[in-house]
This record gives sequence, structure tokens and C-alpha cells, in this order.
Amino acid sequence: MKQPLQINKLSLAGNDIGTGGAYPPLGFQPVWDAELGNGDYFGLYWPYGRENSEPIVCDMLHDEWVLQVSFSSVAFFVDYLEVNDWCRGDVDINDPGLVTKRFQRIRELLRNHPEEAVSQLQKICNDFPEASEYWFTLASQLRRIGNHSESHLASIRAFASNWAFGLPPNGTLRLLQNAKGKIDDPLVDRSSELTMNYGGVKENSNYKILKECISVYLTSPTPVLGILLNQNYGYMMYMETNAFQERNGFVPARWIEEHSLLCAKYLGDDRTQIC
Repeated sequence: MKQPLQINKLSLAGNDIGTGGAYPPLGFQPVWDAELGNGDYFGLYWPYGRENSEPIVCDMLHDEWVLQVSFSSVAFFVDYLEVNDWCRGDVDINDPGLVTKRFQRIRELLRNHPEEAVSQLQKICNDFPEASEYWFTLASQLRRIGNHSESHLASIRAFASNWAFGLPPNGTLRLLQNAKGKIDDPLVDRSSELTMNYGGVKENSNYKILKECISVYLTSPTPVLGILLNQNYGYMMYMETNAFQERNGFVPARWIEEHSLLCAKYLGDDRTQIC
């Protein structure tokens, strides 16, 4: 993963913490500057397939098991730290590329200016392609203006996102089901069999279906979708009970090793080192 400018100003976690795995996702490098001491801390993150680009900076919300994009670059993060005396402070900075704030502004356009909103949503999804909510909103608006072919593609990305940034919204599977017979895709083909119900059951067929879809994507022109689904597989399995994990042969350390090897094979980077 590409070393960002100004990285020497940050206090990176050592090898005892590592670079993520099931949660936070592989490729997340914790930073101790401005951490809160209860498991909530910032970290550098390289979206899958963009290991040769500079990372964004995310906030790890430990109790919620999610990540939140907080700065569009290390440079803006350092600016924030400097004006707040290297602590979490109330002084905000202007970060025009920050997708979270841009997405909030999009909501104001959705009702009366859908075509303008679509253009901006496409830019947001391109800048940060791992947020399910962004892709779902784009798919819904494309469908609203009659662009069904692009809506189907966005629906696939809404599901094959990174669930550590938020689970797919209600309606995502319905959008995939609407694409049946109109696009050749493993998730679309299996969408009527999938649910978003995890935990609290002895057996769950979702995991088997995910693994089958992963295998198809890894032999397709878009293997990154298989990598993202595999990340989601590990993320959800990591939250299951030990008994459930044992029944399904899931060993977190082994899964991380195997996932890293898949990244090395299909993305050209095992996502464990900054260099």
C-alpha cells in the first residue's frame, strides 16, 4: 500500500495491532493520534484495488462495528490535528473532497433535481466505491430517471460494497431481484435466495451463497467484487458465535491469511504493508 505524504507526522500502530482483517477490514492502519482510549481511533485506509493511491482517513467506531470516512487524505487529517493540538477537538477544517459531507449535501438535491444529483452521486461513488448507501442511492435515482441498465450495475455495487462502512440498505436485494434476466451477474442470479439476516441461527445459507458468488467474481473481469464479498464474509462470520464459526470451519487468523493471499493474487498487493 502506497505510503502517503506526511506519514512521518503520525503515530502509527505497531505490528501488534497490524493492518486490519475481518474488522476493521484488511488494509486499515490504526493511528494513535487523537484516539479516545476506548477502542475508537482513526486509521489510514486504502480502498480495495486502490493500493497504489494515497489512503483516506477513517474513524473506527468500535462499539458500532463500523468505519466512518473522516478525511479525504492524510494532509487534511494532519491539518485537523494541528489546529486541535493533536487531540479530538471542535475546530473543523475545510475538506472539499470528503465524501461524507458531499453525500449529505446530495440529499438536498434528490427531490427536485434528480439528474444533477445523479451526476454528483456518480462522482462520490467513484471517489469512494465501498459505501453501500452511496451506491444504493445512485441505483435508486438512476431507476427514477429511467436509466435501468446503469441502475442494475449500481445495485450490484450496493451489495458488493464494504459492509464495515454500513450494511446494504433495505431494498438493496429487491433492486438486485429487479435486474434478473436483464444482466448476467452471480449476485443478481442468487438474489432471491439471499437475505440480510445474520446471527442468532444455527445454520445460515447466506454464507454458502456468498462463497459461490465470490468464486464466480474471482474468475471474472471484476475480481475486486469477489474480494469485497470475501471481506464481507469474514466481517459477518467474525461476529457469529464461536460455535457457529467452528461448524463452518471459520478460523479468523486463517481467514485473514487466505484473504491476504487473494488480495496479492488479484489486486497485486497483500494489504499488510505500507511501502
